[in-house]
Amino acid sequence: MRRRLVAREGSTAPTHLHTHIHTFAASTSPALSSPAMELVQRQCNAKQHGATPSTVTRATAMPLGCAEDTTVPTFMSLCFPYATQTAFHVVINCAAISQPGLCESSPDVARAVNVPIHLVNCILRQEQSNGTRAALIHFSTDQVYDGSHAMWREDEPCSPVNTYGKTKLEAEQHILSRLPASFPVAILRSSIIYGPPPPDPVSRALFLQFVASAVRGGALTTFFDDEWRSPVYIRDLERLVSRLIEANAALETRKPTTSDAAGVTAAPTDGVPGSENALFRVAWRQRVFNTGGPERLSRVDMARQVADALNCDYSAILPASTASVNRGVASPADISMDVSRLTEELGFHTTPFNEALREIFPPQPVSAT
Repeated sequence: MRRRLVAREGSTAPTHLHTHIHTFAASTSPALSSPAMELVQRQCNAKQHGATPSTVTRATAMPLGCAEDTTVPTFMSLCFPYATQTAFHVVINCAAISQPGLCESSPDVARAVNVPIHLVNCILRQEQSNGTRAALIHFSTDQVYDGSHAMWREDEPCSPVNTYGKTKLEAEQHILSRLPASFPVAILRSSIIYGPPPPDPVSRALFLQFVASAVRGGALTTFFDDEWRSPVYIRDLERLVSRLIEANAALETRKPTTSDAAGVTAAPTDGVPGSENALFRVAWRQRVFNTGGPERLSRVDMARQVADALNCDYSAILPASTASVNRGVASPADISMDVSRLTEELGFHTTPFNEALREIFPPQPVSAT
């Protein structure tokens, strides 16, 4: 039985990404043995939330949370017992304090949570203990870029403008410097994440739900017209994480045939289910991927597309410059991303914003009068 560990290092409230990735981790497991995962399964029923079962990886998934602590390796004490009982093969790290303002006011806490020092220690300790090299899928952010131009590529220099971006870039550097090249690592730089309401309630407003409420309510709401992102559909993240896990599992038992300088390794696909997919022809090894949608959109663009999907007018949408609002923290102007590496190396395509909105807000039938 293979095990995935969904890591949430830190005492922050769950976010859209955390709760939906928990849905993914629970629902793709055909057998759930731990009480923790039985609870998650009850909360995140696969049929109710539309998750697709895995056909390749048979695994038990276990969410893990721990209190942030800058002095005591709390994460190690919670994480390592799982490795001694049953080796874990994949870690999905979607833990973060992702509010830039909070990071700016509490930089030490932000660093303690956002830089996964104890998680990396746990992965290394397991390898030393039983020889299992766990793959790490780590969620980063588009805010590692400084926003000085459009359509950023992964190999461009990063110079974050706020503490949140700086801690997330430090996390990437820490992971890649500490884990040897033999450990599979995929760092996913995500943009604004949107989707249907998460299965577990969250304490703060989520982007799409905020926009939908604004355009439906009709009260004038400010949206920036000079700040650009590449919003990504949560279902795309679920699909990508699932397929990365499946690809890694399929390739673990197969000897690679070729390797290039970029860290991409080709492998045989004979007998691998779905081997026509590029993911089963490539072993991802220590790669960074821009993980955004395929478009460069301002917040006004997004708000108008949401209004269109809901058959609302634009009367509640007030375009404004970022300079008109004091947010108390520097924010990069344009961190739209070029996501061609996902397509070229993994054969993966993300969903256009308006297409995802049609799934999230399907047209309502007109009632007969």
